[in-house]
Amino acid sequence: ILAAIMLPSCSMANDNLIVMPNSEDQRLVASNLSMTAESFFKAYMSTDIEQRRLAEMYVVGVIDSSEGDSWCGFRIASPDAIQEQVYVALKRAFETSPEERAATAIISHLNQILPCQDHP
Repeated sequence: ILAAIMLPSCSMANDNLIVMPNSEDQRLVASNLSMTAESFFKAYMSTDIEQRRLAEMYVVGVIDSSEGDSWCGFRIASPDAIQEQVYVALKRAFETSPEERAATAIISHLNQILPCQDHP
């Protein structure tokens, strides 16, 4: 129901990237919560600076919410190194499984390279 209410008040950005609200009063666009790797990677690599900034904010939300649970790396990897690995994950998902959720691709990759390990 929420998506049905919100989507008519939104406009789609170029190439079905990140959905932009028409009104400054709108804070959340429900369809942006479950983006595919394909649509997200296009936004992430877009020449449209607004799309790139929204994509970067999405990445910050994904890594902030998953660090410490799904992967543990800020103690050993710099934010720049993590950002580079996010790119690697998204590019791979874009090429091999474009319908995969972007957040899943990011978290899965970070978990593989920076798994949480208990230290006795």
